[in-house]
Amino acid sequence: MHCPKCNGILPEKISKKLNFCPLCGARLFGENDYMIEVSFAGQRNFDVEKMRLFLDESIYYEVSPGDKIVFVAKAGFHSLQFRYKIRSKTINILLASDFSIKTHYNTLSSLIETTVGEVDQESYDEVFGNVEVSTPIVIEKDGLDAVIGEDVPEYTFNVTSGLKEGTLKLYPERLVFESTSDFKKEILQYKDAVSVRKKMGAIDITCDGNVHKIYSIPKDIYNEVLAFLNNRIEEFSE
Repeated sequence: MHCPKCNGILPEKISKKLNFCPLCGARLFGENDYMIEVSFAGQRNFDVEKMRLFLDESIYYEVSPGDKIVFVAKAGFHSLQFRYKIRSKTINILLASDFSIKTHYNTLSSLIETTVGEVDQESYDEVFGNVEVSTPIVIEKDGLDAVIGEDVPEYTFNVTSGLKEGTLKLYPERLVFESTSDFKKEILQYKDAVSVRKKMGAIDITCDGNVHKIYSIPKDIYNEVLAFLNNRIEEFSE
């Protein structure tokens, strides 16, 4: 993120409540509302999964391939999380002007890629002149934990995943791992999983694109959890 006045790079962990540039002292944003356009590159196909967009973890949109959405947000700091299948990418922006964001799923790297650009006054009519503001799928002021599927997990327990410790929640159609170190959430839909197997006291979930998710499981419920995941993955693969 850059200061709109001096164009200096703002600290990555800058307080969202701060409204003055720590480099030049200029005011970072005012009281305006701004437009954000998000387009998802790809071929229009009803069978292709949509890109999911979470604004500030409280507003949920969907974008179809070859399509775009436009929404309004207040000036200030915002986080946008893009999710496609098991992949996710979060970007932080300082909204002090109108923005156009292009996103696509790179099938070679299996990563979500984004291009973020400001829309100046000369380009405003071309980008936003004949568009309608998109309606969110869900708005939840207290967070979007329950946006997709049931809001009560079947299982909740502490696990480790690589070097991270956290909580694993198993829902009927997805699992959610929340790290205690950075509080980031990792969501895996069972329909995107291929198989699950034992791995030295942990479970190894193979996903589309040969991506592996490995979580330690408490001994007392290890076999029960393994059977639960096998059943759920098998059901969603039919």
